[in-house]
Amino acid sequence: MRCDDLEPLIEAIADDSLPLSAEDAAHVATCAVCAERIERARLIESLLSVREIAQPQAAFTHAVMARVVQERWKAERAIDLGFNLAIAAGILVIASAGAGLLWSLGMLSITIDVDAIVRALDTSGTGRLLSQVQTVAMSAVLLTMALGVWWWAEAATD
Repeated sequence: MRCDDLEPLIEAIADDSLPLSAEDAAHVATCAVCAERIERARLIESLLSVREIAQPQAAFTHAVMARVVQERWKAERAIDLGFNLAIAAGILVIASAGAGLLWSLGMLSITIDVDAIVRALDTSGTGRLLSQVQTVAMSAVLLTMALGVWWWAEAATD
């Protein structure tokens, strides 16, 4: 038996919730440090036993429980908000994917008067670039959504 082994047991021994074993008693008899620690713990225990126990105010329990409910509500509200945002993002992703599919199949078209823009700018290179605006815009939307879902999934695992 070493002092380090007996130290966590001293409080329990002092308040008589743990009886002193024969091995512990033999160590305490030969170790002045552990004997002093047990004696000091017993003195503190005796001082605490004669001390008056403070009584909480009548509304204390009610106030604590109200605070617990309020804190729990705040936490649930944050979880609900996160869930609702995730559902909204999922619906937006599905709607964007559906719109992209319909657009790629030719069932949905977003028309831009490219000819008018080309005539206004009167350059052939710009005309070719502007004819691809729909593709670039849809790609940007889908990429943004994919990155948003990826960011959300990464944050959810932390």
